[in-house]
Amino acid sequence: MKNNLITSLALVLIILLPFTFSDRGDEINPEILSDSTVGFYQSTTCEISLIEFYLKNVNTSLDIYYNNNDYSDVRCFGKITGVDKIGTSFMVSIGTNTSLNFIIQTFIWLLLFLFIPKKGEKIRISLKYLSVTPVIFILQYFGENRFYEKTNILYSNQIQLDNFYLLSIFLFLVLITFISRDIFEKRINNIVNYLPFVFLIIGTYSGMNLNIYLIIFSIFGLNSIKGWASFSRVDLIYFSFSSIWLINSIESNYFFDGDKLRGFTNSSYNFISQLFWIVILYLLLKGLIFVVKESKEFISLGILTKNFLISGSLVVSLGILGSNLPIFNFLNYYIFGQNKRGMKEFSSVAGNTWRGFSSSAESIGEFFGLIILIVGFAVIFKENRIAKPYFFLLIPIIYGLYRSNNFAAMLSLLATVAICLVVKSKIYQKNKRNFILISAFIFLFTFLFFVLTNDYEYLSTELVYEATLHQDFYSDTNSYKSFVKIREKMIERDLNSILYNEENLQKASTAYISVVNIFTQQINVPFIPNFIAFISIVSLLINRTEMWGIFIAKFNPTTLETLFGTGPFQLNKYLYEHKIKLDLPEYRLQELFLPHSSLLDIIIFFGIFGFLLITCFTIYLYLYKKNNLLLKLTCFYLILNFLKSDSILYLNSFLLIATSFLVLYFRESSEVEDA
Repeated sequence: MKNNLITSLALVLIILLPFTFSDRGDEINPEILSDSTVGFYQSTTCEISLIEFYLKNVNTSLDIYYNNNDYSDVRCFGKITGVDKIGTSFMVSIGTNTSLNFIIQTFIWLLLFLFIPKKGEKIRISLKYLSVTPVIFILQYFGENRFYEKTNILYSNQIQLDNFYLLSIFLFLVLITFISRDIFEKRINNIVNYLPFVFLIIGTYSGMNLNIYLIIFSIFGLNSIKGWASFSRVDLIYFSFSSIWLINSIESNYFFDGDKLRGFTNSSYNFISQLFWIVILYLLLKGLIFVVKESKEFISLGILTKNFLISGSLVVSLGILGSNLPIFNFLNYYIFGQNKRGMKEFSSVAGNTWRGFSSSAESIGEFFGLIILIVGFAVIFKENRIAKPYFFLLIPIIYGLYRSNNFAAMLSLLATVAICLVVKSKIYQKNKRNFILISAFIFLFTFLFFVLTNDYEYLSTELVYEATLHQDFYSDTNSYKSFVKIREKMIERDLNSILYNEENLQKASTAYISVVNIFTQQINVPFIPNFIAFISIVSLLINRTEMWGIFIAKFNPTTLETLFGTGPFQLNKYLYEHKIKLDLPEYRLQELFLPHSSLLDIIIFFGIFGFLLITCFTIYLYLYKKNNLLLKLTCFYLILNFLKSDSILYLNSFLLIATSFLVLYFRESSEVEDA
């Protein structure tokens, strides 16, 4: 208790003090913000602290938004660096120098990790390979120089003895490594139990394309390497893929600032950045495997459930505070390391989705749905005792799921619960084979009924039609004329003739050409729909036709990239290489057009071979791991949602599904410790 009190006090001080300091020796005092005082704050920069400004304007009814200025000088940290008025809103810029962010945010999160209780015996983290950690992470400053040039006024990647910027980064990485080792040696057994808090403490550094969890799990990953004998066939496969990714990587002008994916994406496409993210993904997975293997006997469903409830309710509560109070919006971003600022308004986007604290409404909706599912398991199976007060935390979580408007999460939640009840029923236990056959027949009949009661030609061609519309075919100053030509070809089912036009063929993506070839093939098997037609029907059912059509139009891989992908978290080529036509409202043209399916993300990163390997591993888990019903259902829920969302691109969601699969793999029994 005493240690927790000291830790809490240290947290308060390290959060507030940097935004409190100002020059008390001068005669400059903050003024109440108004149209007439905007000029004062524009000319008086780096003199007034955030706390001073906030206390002066705490009672104002003005629409104020606090914006972080990561490019500011060190002396300006925590102080007002300017004010602008945009419409009726006042944009207050707060100095948050990237180098100081690295130090301050690290200590905030490491202090928060101290609240994880120690459990089990101390697990030694060897110093043998830990010295490699700073070397690995310093590579990012060379590979992603375009990113850091834009975000840090002090940035320099010159290898010189007087380059104190690079030297200080290296030394601080050394410090992080050794402090993390000391913190986690007695807490490794409890990490999985506190995994839900990665949705609260997101851990992305402000002004950096880096996340604290990548550093921590890389330390664990390095610790798991015991020489050449520790490398498995899976490691060798990954190394083979890596060699192809590195050979295929070239210097280019592609640059992606990360946007809401910042901290878990490759911002550049060059050899060094490719090497960095290849190594980081490998160490991240090795670290996760190490943690799960060491802690598998200490995983408690009771503790997990309570932590899911606490984390989920805090995410909703802080999201509401951040949407209503601008100062909380800023502090949420800084303290918890958000990839993207939380919503600054309580109203929904486009009238339906509210992402609140999170950078993705889909991802957070899946998280809320999972919490409800786990609590449902606790009630159904009675294997997990939850204190009654914790059930009240479901109220904000249900509200968060409702506001996220994630219909897929709601539907998959109901489907998973239904399967759970069926599997546990006595009827199923007595007639498993017949039950499965009947269920398959009902599903097939329902699918056919949907197809036959609708316009099959429309259902089967809509995806290809959407992809065709987004290719820059039949370029004309009058876009309507281009649309008419494409529509005529679709009506005539004469897609091949579009590609006979040499200009159109040059504009078509390789994915689009492949889709057209499959769709128009002459080989037809009775009662079995064309593969592309089937995908088109599915895309309509789950409302993904537009986004998958854009994906087909944009995805332009080479043969090697088709087979092996472009490398982990490498979206640059996909996003920027191939020109398409986006016939969309102007406000949507600035959107980040991701594939909107984690399966498609996997194909971009790892190619068809990588996708098949992951699929085979998943099938193996479900066929041979027979005693983990709850884990299988949890993974099933996550898979259903990942089919239509990019959740795998967010580190917290990635950690959730990867850990779930690893626990399913390593635990031989579904029995869990009670809380």
